[in-house]
Amino acid sequence: MSADALTLLWQQVETGALVVDERRRIFDINPAAVRLIGSRNGSLVGKTLLEATLSYELVSLLSEAQSSGEEKIQEMRGIGEPGGRTLRVRIYPVRPDSPTLSPLSTVDPLPNETNLPDYSLVLLEDITELRRLETVRRDFVANVSHELRTPLASIRAMAETLQDGAVNDASVSERFVTIIVGEVERLTRILEDLLILSRAESQPPEKTEFSLSTLISDVTERFGAQAEKFTVALTNSTPEGLKVVANRDQTEQILINLLDNAIKYTSEGGRVEITGERTEEKVTIHITDTGIGIMSQDLPRVFERFYRVDKARSRQSGGTGLGLSIVKHIVEAHGGSVMVSSEYGRGSRFSFSLPTR
Repeated sequence: MSADALTLLWQQVETGALVVDERRRIFDINPAAVRLIGSRNGSLVGKTLLEATLSYELVSLLSEAQSSGEEKIQEMRGIGEPGGRTLRVRIYPVRPDSPTLSPLSTVDPLPNETNLPDYSLVLLEDITELRRLETVRRDFVANVSHELRTPLASIRAMAETLQDGAVNDASVSERFVTIIVGEVERLTRILEDLLILSRAESQPPEKTEFSLSTLISDVTERFGAQAEKFTVALTNSTPEGLKVVANRDQTEQILINLLDNAIKYTSEGGRVEITGERTEEKVTIHITDTGIGIMSQDLPRVFERFYRVDKARSRQSGGTGLGLSIVKHIVEAHGGSVMVSSEYGRGSRFSFSLPTR
């Protein structure tokens, strides 16, 4: 490979790369590594690894690699900035036969007066997002297991009681069967919401232009009976002619989830109102209720999967803990945004925006 090709590769590869001499001084560094480490005081070439990265952990790993002459791999945080990215670090000690180990260096190597390798190649790979997704997946699996375990345990307990003879007691068996049916319905709702969430996360939405005003009217009318049941005044005050470019079915799901929550968490005699406005690029819809509200410490977490502000009331009303998470994923998949504001004891406002083109 020519020197020009090596230079181009060195400059454009996404993995951060540093060449460090036996005195732990940076002999060369590529742009990706500069971005990962951060250059606070000009060029990093010629500085010691500790000066450049502020990481004793990284320097210690380099010392191990130099002493053993073997490759070392380790994950680290806080290289260049405390509590920053998570990096996978690979260190390869080398004794080059050619003086052109790094094509870009502006520092002349010092004579090697030690028995350590002449150079070490330090590779930095940003795995912050990978580790975050692993944590999300791990928490999700744990939450799903917990949510499924509770109704399954209830079903099993009731079934075993019936099996042990309670089936012969008409009043007991009727009550137990009613509970079992309720738990099965709860399991079904959880699985249905999991499927909706999975599709929202894995498939880009198929978008068309449609009348959001008409859709809101249809969904509001559908929730009329539920609002009457809870003695809640449901009002649609959105203007006519609101159009968006989005997936109609998924937008309907957003409205269903937000209206369902608003009505369920609003006390008798309360109000739920839908309003909206349009700009050249987006339509924003607000669903405001006079319900129980959300405490300030809960607001940052309301869109998390399985997070319930009022756990007892949510389960009692048939909530799965996934409704708002579904809303967030659908809206963001469309390039929109979702917001919440609330005053505990006085009500909440959930807003979402969708593009008009």
